Amino acid sequence: MEDFYERIDELVQDLLIPARTEKKIDMQVFEKFYGILIELENELKGEDSIPRKIAGLLFFIFRSLSAEAEHCSYNDELFIAVAKLEDMLDRILWDSPFKS
Repeated sequence: MEDFYERIDELVQDLLIPARTEKKIDMQVFEKFYGILIELENELKGEDSIPRKIAGLLFFIFRSLSAEAEHCSYNDELFIAVAKLEDMLDRILWDSPFKS
């Protein structure tokens, strides 16, 4: 799990700085981040818990990006990326009874 944390942590500044300074997202960096999240989702299937360190980092990234996306229009890349991230975090962090 430490590998996942390190790989995600390496992307934090590249994800957050453009969002905070320009209300934009680097889609190449976001897609790399999203790919890691897909791997993480597969790794955690059937597990009862997720390491607090990873959950905290994911929460920090999501809250930071969503705070900036509040200042964007609905068709902006940042807004759409945050919605995509929210959906993925639902799949990673919550075993919804509504999953198919």
